[in-house]
Amino acid sequence: MQKQVMAITRNLLSNGVFNHLSDAALARMQFLLLSRNNSNADMQLMQYWYSGNYFTAGVPQDLLHTCNMFLMYAGKPAIDVFMCEDAEA
Repeated sequence: MQKQVMAITRNLLSNGVFNHLSDAALARMQFLLLSRNNSNADMQLMQYWYSGNYFTAGVPQDLLHTCNMFLMYAGKPAIDVFMCEDAEA
């Protein structure tokens, strides 16, 4: 499971889903990706998935679905995202 979580997290990082996070948060995420002996790293990395911006320009549409499927498989709640449409008043 840890290899899959790390692969998904790297994919999210490379597609800019976490570009809005602070440098400290990104450094912590990188540390978790590099740590091999941390048995809790996969759970901590999945927590970062909830703060991702899945609607940044250039992010593939299936990344959110991939994350949600894996989260549900792990017994965690899915990521709720509501699209805001510009409404004219």
